[in-house]
Amino acid sequence: MGTFEVWIALDTWSLNKKLPKMKEIKNIGTVLGVSQPVVPIPGFNDFIYSSKSQPHCENTEQSMLCSQVCNCSGLSPEDVVSIDPTFSFPVYSAVYAVAHALHKVLQCGVAKCNVFWNQSGKVPISVCSPECPTGYVRKQDGIHKCCFSCIICPNRTYINKDPYSCISCKDTEWSAEGSTSCNQRLVEFIPFTDSGAILIMLGAGALVGLTLAVSVLFAVNYNTPVVRSAGGPMCFLILGCLSLCSISVFFYFGQPSVSSCVLRFLPFFLFYTVCLACFVVSFVSLFFSGF
Repeated sequence: MGTFEVWIALDTWSLNKKLPKMKEIKNIGTVLGVSQPVVPIPGFNDFIYSSKSQPHCENTEQSMLCSQVCNCSGLSPEDVVSIDPTFSFPVYSAVYAVAHALHKVLQCGVAKCNVFWNQSGKVPISVCSPECPTGYVRKQDGIHKCCFSCIICPNRTYINKDPYSCISCKDTEWSAEGSTSCNQRLVEFIPFTDSGAILIMLGAGALVGLTLAVSVLFAVNYNTPVVRSAGGPMCFLILGCLSLCSISVFFYFGQPSVSSCVLRFLPFFLFYTVCLACFVVSFVSLFFSGF
């Protein structure tokens, strides 16, 4: 059922191509549309395609375009170009008029404009956030990539091409705070040819030889009262553990590896614990045998 109302429509919706296709749109009455002539904007399509084909807001030079593209990063060039020109032309006309007015007021020539900012003579800077120092990453504030806070990259991380994230170093690398690259870890070790290492290994070898000699001596005189009173079979276990503890010394020298690092501590803690346990057992047995 129709109405007898008359609508006066501006160009924002009178020239909309989707409205005539809506269901029962004819029932609203008579529509009188007023519109401006559609004038193509020179260079508009070329600007959209060139600006959408490259990333913006990633460095100082490109940040000048940030206010123009950050709010429509999800649109393709075809989406922008296909929008009804009646919306874009008034904006173009307004910007064009302001630009020409400023050009005339500032007496701009071919090379420069006659501008006097203030007494200091410094040109004011209009940016949301200044560039981050070296070694800092950007933490975006809000929806605009131009507005961000700067956070320093912590230890064992560095900043590379991506200004929004710190990259972790490898296990064999390290870095200080605010680094732009990782440094290879320096492996320092004592070689077997070092004079101190030779003396320590000779001492460990002498201890192993001494324990073996005592073990042979105890084995020869096993049935004597002296060996029996010293603990008998337990003496061989104590001497063997002492020898195996001394072997761990040899793994502290030379190029380190996973196996050598394990063998530095495992034999010593294991066999030295057994040796101490034997001493405790011998002491307790001697203590109670006196009563």
